[in-house]
This record gives sequence, structure tokens and C-alpha cells, in this order.
Amino acid sequence: MKTLVTGASGLLGGVLMKRLGPDAVGVSRRGAGAAGPHRTLDLADSAGVRRFFEQEAPDLVIHAAAFSDVDGCERDPQQAWTSNALAVKHLAAACAPRRVPLVHVSTDYVFGTRGKRTPYTEDDAVSPVNIYGLTKLAGENFARNAPGAIVRTSWLYGPGNPSNFVNAITARLKSEPLVKVLDDQEDSPTSAEDLAEALVRIGARLTGPSAGEHLGVFQVCNAGSATRLGMTLKMKEMLGVSARVEPYDRRELKGRVAIRHDYLVMSTARYENFFKTRLRRWEDALKEYLCAS
Repeated sequence: MKTLVTGASGLLGGVLMKRLGPDAVGVSRRGAGAAGPHRTLDLADSAGVRRFFEQEAPDLVIHAAAFSDVDGCERDPQQAWTSNALAVKHLAAACAPRRVPLVHVSTDYVFGTRGKRTPYTEDDAVSPVNIYGLTKLAGENFARNAPGAIVRTSWLYGPGNPSNFVNAITARLKSEPLVKVLDDQEDSPTSAEDLAEALVRIGARLTGPSAGEHLGVFQVCNAGSATRLGMTLKMKEMLGVSARVEPYDRRELKGRVAIRHDYLVMSTARYENFFKTRLRRWEDALKEYLCAS
């Protein structure tokens, strides 16, 4: 079975490429990345996407590409729309007539009800408050035009990107005497390895017993929740370093232009019940990652 992985040069795409091995065909706008050589494909080019499907005939598409810089999306809404919505429209248009399942990776940022303090379910109303969330929600709507599934996740970390929160904070904890981080958002840290495992599992279902169906929305993230400050304190403990950790005053932060809500924890009950599995706690996944890094 041939699986097309978009965003193959990115964090999640690289993990998927390694997990799928020779069964994966990777594409990105750059055409190369940590996972090794792969094809160049501009998903904003509908004719190019159509030609690629005609040539490669994938059996499954896992769409991991996105413009996920939340503040960057606010500064460049056109690029956000092109990357997070239009690309999905073109993939769905290529998948639908061929009955190729499209597994579309989305985000907790489609939510944002003020004052909520219980985990969001797939049935909760969506209410994005920034350009990133709005364009990812548009992508979800386009993805429904093809068979497949939508998978929302949150606060992803993994190898290959030094600016990713976990990688950046690890480096700072090891080199700086004082590390300040924000304490104004609570959500669920998610291992790229655990998310990739779930995406492959969903893909197998869509190319097997549920072929031709749209399974709706699944939410996949590691169990439990934390703030950036809480996670940093846990990382300090796991790494055994002496750096002091303090909360960052949001008023001192420059360059943060997108609105963010303070609680975006999601329930994963539908995914766990559907596939009869359990997702690890974020502390366990984080410890494994730090030990292997």
C-alpha cells in the first residue's frame, strides 16, 4: 500500500516517513528534510496535485503539512489560508473521485469557548479566535469532501526542530541559570511518535474495514494536561538540572499578536473507544523522548 505523506520535511511528517518506511511517498515544498529525500509538491497548485495523483496513484493520504506558526498566520493570513485550507481543498478534490482516504491533521485551536474548564469533545461547538484556528477549521470542512478522517491534536513535539518547545526548553535548561516560560495556557503535550502511531492505525482502518467511509473527527493527544510552566518544571526534574524556572510575565512578551485561549484540553475518548486502545500520559511520553534524545 502506497501512503502519500505531505509535509514530509516537517516534525510530524518526518516521524511518519520513518515509521512507514518504503511504503511512504513524501512530499513537501522544499523537497528534502530530516527523513531523507522526497518529492517537491506545491499543494496550492491544484493541477500539480492532480498530476501527482495520476502519476503516483496513492492508496492513502496523511496530510501532515500545515502553516502552524500561530502568530505567523496572524501576520500573513493569505499564506495561512493557502497552506491550511486551500491545500486541503486540492487534496480532497484529488482523493474523492479515486476513493482515496484522506487523513487530515487538525488542531485544538478550532475551539476557544471562554471560561470552559472541562475537556472539549468532538461534538463541542467550534469557535476559533485567531487566523490559524479559522484556516484549520476551513481545512477540516474541505477534508469532509473525501473519504477519510479528521484528527485533531495539540502541542506537538518531537525530533528535528530545535525551535520546538520541548527541544528549545531542553537546551535552555541545560545552558541557562534562569528559564522563564508562560503559564497562561493549559492543553495536552503530544508526542509526535504517539500521534503518528494513531494516524497509521486510522489509515489502516480506512484502507480496510472502513474503506470508502468518512469516519468523522478523532482527537488524539497524550493523556493529562499541563501549562508551559508545568511542563518545564517536569522537564527540569526529568533532566536533573539546576536551572531556576519562573513564570514569564505575558506583558513583557514581544511579537505575540494572535489571541489564545487559556484552556484547550481535548477528550480522546472517541478515538480510544473506537480503536480499543489507550493513549499514554504526557509525562510518560515526555520521559521516553528526553531519555532517547
